[in-house]
Amino acid sequence: MDLDQLRTLLAVVEHGSFTRAATALGLSQSTVSAHIKLLESDVGAQLLDRDRGRVELTSQGAILVGYARQILTLRQQALSHLHAERSGVVGQLAITASTIGAEHLLPPLLAALRHSHRGVAVRLEVGNSRGALASLAQRTCELAVVGRASGDRRFEFRPFGADEIVLVGPLPDRYQLPLDGTANLREVPIVGRGEGSGTRAATEMLLAEHCGLAERPLDIEVGSTESAKRCVLHGLGVTFISRFAVADELLAGRMQVIPLRGTPVARTFHVAWLRGATLSPAAEAFLKLALPSA
Repeated sequence: MDLDQLRTLLAVVEHGSFTRAATALGLSQSTVSAHIKLLESDVGAQLLDRDRGRVELTSQGAILVGYARQILTLRQQALSHLHAERSGVVGQLAITASTIGAEHLLPPLLAALRHSHRGVAVRLEVGNSRGALASLAQRTCELAVVGRASGDRRFEFRPFGADEIVLVGPLPDRYQLPLDGTANLREVPIVGRGEGSGTRAATEMLLAEHCGLAERPLDIEVGSTESAKRCVLHGLGVTFISRFAVADELLAGRMQVIPLRGTPVARTFHVAWLRGATLSPAAEAFLKLALPSA
């Protein structure tokens, strides 16, 4: 039983004769007869009664016609769905992103994607850079947006967006730190992100290379950028943080940037995917928006 045989059966039923079905299908009458004969042989039952040039369905034929219509309809639906998915009209895109990427870089791009591809559903998970790459490796997402590229050869990385890490403290300044770049961080509480964060890596580099504090532990370790910001606003210390994350607080005069040698630290966000993976049309559409020059 194949699709051509089922299509022939439906044509014979619709047109009432082998001759008219052959004309409608663009086949010879002998080919139509062969299709029906093979179909009857496959199902082991007579499907049509022939009477004076007319054909009528047998009870077995009526059963098969019902299924044939469903099969051919499902085939057409499947082809239509696949075509729509290839064109990016429908589909699902799962992205895991570090905090800054998720909160500041992705929203305008996802808005543009949804505007041009309204049938694409997006699932965005937020974590740190290490967790985002772990999700990518486990195939629980298709794309990852991270604050730093790794040397892991399992992944492809492409530059995605720029950011700066700055040192900020609360206003009013309870620590009376100089603003000439000579602030001493030995006696000032430092709030910082946990292991696996791109900001944490930048913080450790700054403390080691520019402050002589390679072994300086964090006084308060938090799990998110928002938590670090809130701790500083409540006077718990200073923090190295994305300029994106504190833009509103700087503008409102609730925080200040503390100049420090080695800052600001320019960093590049990257979008990553599994090397050699065949990306979905939804992911391809996103990358065309995110990496227009790629």
